[in-house]
Amino acid sequence: MQSLQDTLAQLSIKEKCELGSGGDTWHSKPLPRLDIPSVLFHDGPHGLRKQPDPSDESGMSQSEPATCFPTASISACSFDPELLWQLGAALGKEALLQKIDVVLGPGINIKRSPLCGRNFEYFSEDPLLSGELAAAFVQGMQSQGIGASLKHFAANNQEFWRMIGNSQVDERTLREIYMKAFEIVVRKAQPWTIMPSYNRVNGFYACQNEFLLTKIAREEWGFEGLFISDWGAVENRVEAVRAGMDLQMPSNGGYHDKLLLKAVENGEIEERFVDRAVLKLLELVEKCQNPKTSPTHDVYLKNHQLARRILIESAVLLKNLHSLLPVSPKAEVLIVGELAEKPHYQGSGSSRVNPTQLITLTQAVEVRGLGWEYLPGYQLNDEGKNSQLLDEACQAAKGKEAVIVVAGLTEDDEAEGYDRQHLELPPNQNELVSQLAKVNPNLIVVLQGGGVMVLPWLDEVSAVLFVGLGGQAFGEGCLDLLLGDANPSGKLAETWPHSLVDVPSSASYGQRYNTPYVESIFVGYRYYETAGKPVRFPFGYGLSYTSFDFSDLQASTDLLRPDEDLRLKVSLTNSGERVGKEVVQVYISAPESLVLRPLKELKGFMKVELQPGETKKVEVSLAYQDFAFWNPQTHAWEVEVGTFEVLVGNSSADLPLKVSVQLEASTTDQLPDFREVAPQYYQLPQDPAKFSLEQFEKLPGSVKVSDPMCTPGNFDLNSNLWEARNTWQGRLVTKFALDAADRLIAKKTNNTGNSRRIIEASSAEAPLRSFNMGGVPMNVSIGICHILNARYLKGLWYLLRSGLKGK
Repeated sequence: MQSLQDTLAQLSIKEKCELGSGGDTWHSKPLPRLDIPSVLFHDGPHGLRKQPDPSDESGMSQSEPATCFPTASISACSFDPELLWQLGAALGKEALLQKIDVVLGPGINIKRSPLCGRNFEYFSEDPLLSGELAAAFVQGMQSQGIGASLKHFAANNQEFWRMIGNSQVDERTLREIYMKAFEIVVRKAQPWTIMPSYNRVNGFYACQNEFLLTKIAREEWGFEGLFISDWGAVENRVEAVRAGMDLQMPSNGGYHDKLLLKAVENGEIEERFVDRAVLKLLELVEKCQNPKTSPTHDVYLKNHQLARRILIESAVLLKNLHSLLPVSPKAEVLIVGELAEKPHYQGSGSSRVNPTQLITLTQAVEVRGLGWEYLPGYQLNDEGKNSQLLDEACQAAKGKEAVIVVAGLTEDDEAEGYDRQHLELPPNQNELVSQLAKVNPNLIVVLQGGGVMVLPWLDEVSAVLFVGLGGQAFGEGCLDLLLGDANPSGKLAETWPHSLVDVPSSASYGQRYNTPYVESIFVGYRYYETAGKPVRFPFGYGLSYTSFDFSDLQASTDLLRPDEDLRLKVSLTNSGERVGKEVVQVYISAPESLVLRPLKELKGFMKVELQPGETKKVEVSLAYQDFAFWNPQTHAWEVEVGTFEVLVGNSSADLPLKVSVQLEASTTDQLPDFREVAPQYYQLPQDPAKFSLEQFEKLPGSVKVSDPMCTPGNFDLNSNLWEARNTWQGRLVTKFALDAADRLIAKKTNNTGNSRRIIEASSAEAPLRSFNMGGVPMNVSIGICHILNARYLKGLWYLLRSGLKGK
C-alpha cells in the first residue's frame, strides 16, 4: 500500500485544487484515477439528517428516519459525560448503518445570550461543562469509526447576520470563554474534523483566520484533523487555504477551484499550503476506510430507549411545592395543553431529524392505561385567547387531584437562521396557566423549549418540570418522571434570569455588522454571581424527589505548586427516601487582586447515585492549571499567587462547603491592571446597558467598533439583499428570491411551519456569494452584484452565461 505522501506526489496541481472542495452538497470529491473515494458528511448533533438526494441543495426533502435524541440544551443538564459518550456512540452506530463517514456535530458554542436561535443545539454558558460533555460525545462517536465535526469555531453566538457579522471579543475572553471548550475537546478527544464558523472574529472570517486555525488549534492545541468549512462559509478560498482551511463545502461548481489554481500558478500562494490541505483530506479518507463493525437494525429500538433515558437523566425539576410530584398513577389527573399531543421536541434547521417514531405524552398515558383526561386548552397555531378552550379546561380542572399543563415554546420561536426576539411564552399559554391556578392549587407545569423562558405565573403553580426539547421519546420519559418511576436529577446548564434586560449581553447582542462582547469574561453566572444580580434559577440548579446533604470537605494540601493536583473529598448523603442522583459541583473563587476574575468559576463536577440513607465519599481533582487566567499582556496562561477558596455544593448559588488553598505563582510578570482604563469590570454595573463601549475598546485584544453602512454603487459578493433594500434592483431580486423560496416550500416534504421565516432570513441576510449553497451558480451571484451596482448589461451577460435565459 502506497503512503499518503506517494499519493500526493501523483496528483497534478489542478487535481489538488479540485479535491479541496465538495463534489456535491454532502460528499467530498472522489478521484477514481488514484482510487480516492469520497467522504460522506451529514448533519447530526442530536440525530442524523441524511438527505437521500445528494443534489438536494436546500435540504427541503424528508431525510432518512433516524433516532431524534434530546437536544444538547437539555442533555447538557445531565452533567454526565458518560451519558454523552453513550449518545455519541449511538449516533455513530446509526451513521454506520446509513453509511455516513462524518457526522456534523457536536455544536459547542457558548450561550452568550438566551436569544440565540440555535441555542438548542449547544450545551451551556460554561466552557468547562461544554468541553467535558462534548469531549465524551466525540470519543463515543469516534469509538465506532465515525468522525465527529466540532462546530462552530469560534465566537459564533448569534444567528442574525451570522454569515457576515463580526464578533468583537477581547483576547482574554476569547481564550477563557469562547475557545476553552474547543481546546478541551481537541486535547481530550482529537475530533476528526473541526468546522470553522460563518462569522468574522475580530475582523477576519473564521475560515480565513490563521490565528484561530493554525496558530492556536494546530500549533498550540495540537489538532491533527481536518478543517472543514461550514456550508457556504468560505469568502476567499485562497486566503482560507493559506490560513489553514482544508476542505470547502459544499460544491462550488468549480468556481473557487479555478481561482485557487490561478493563484498557485501566479505565485500568489505557495503550493505547500494546497499540499497540506490535500494531505489532511487524504488522512481523513484513510480513517473513513478503516474496517468497521456494522450494527444490526435493532439499534433504532435500543436508541429509542436511550433517548428516553437521556431525557430522564436530564430533565430539571424547577419547583415542587409540598412534594406534589410525583403523581400517583391512581390519582384523578387532567392534562391540558396542545403540546401534550403535538410536542415541540426538537428545533428547526439543519439539525432537524425525521424520527423513527414519536411518542407524545397523551400516547404514553394511553399506553399505561391511566385514564387521565386530556383537553387542548390552547391552540399552537393561534396565540390569541380561545375562550371556549380555556373555559373547558378550567371547568374540568375543578376537583382534580392534579392538573398537568404542558406549555412551552413553539417551532416558530427557535430555529437556525434567526434569533428569538424575547423570552416570553405565548400569551394564550400564560393565560391558561394563571386561570387554572385559580381553580386548582395542585397545578404542575411541564415546560418544553430549547432555552430560557420567563415564567410570570411561577408563584401561582405548585410544580414545574423542564424537559427542554426532549426528543422522540418525550412522552415516555416525561411520564416516567411525573409518576416517580424515575427521579429527576438534571441541573440547569444555563442561568435563567428574571428578564431579558438582566442578561449581561442584552444591550450589545445581535448587532448587524460588528457585535462587541462588552461584558468581556462576565458571561452567564460569571456576571450574575459577581454583580450580585438576583436570578430566577441559578446555573447548576435542579431539585430532586429526595434530598442530599454535603459534609466533611477535605483537601489534599493547603499549598499548591506548579504541576501538582489538588484532590478534594466530600461526603454526600442521600437523606431522603428515594434513590436519587446528585451533581457535586466544584467552583473556585480567586483572591482580590489586580486581575479581573469572576466571583465563582466551575472547575469540576461529578454525578453520583445514592440509595436512601447512603453516604459516599466523592473525589474530584483540580489541576494547578485550573486556577490560571489568560494574561492578555503576556499572551499566556498564568497563575497568580494568593489564597483561593474552593467551594462545593449543588449550584452556583448553593455552595455550603469551602476550603482555602494557597497557590504559588507561575510567573513573576507584573499582573495586568486595568482599573484606570476599564473600571467597570472591577465593579460590574447592575444594569448591563451601562457597560461602556469605550472601556471595552481599551481592553487588550479589543479594536475600535465601527458600524459601516453599504451605499448604493458599492455592492460586492459579501453584500446581502437587506443592504440593497432601498434600491429598485434590490427589491426586484428579493422578490425573485422569495418567489423561488415559495416554490421550494410548496414542494417540500418536511415542512416545519416556519420554513418561510427561515428562508426569508437567509435570503435577506446571507451574502450574495453564499447563494451558491442553495444550488445557484456563482455567475448568477456575480450577475446580481453587477445589477445592484447598476451595471445592467454586464450583469445580464453573467446571468446568460449561467444558462438562465428563458427561465
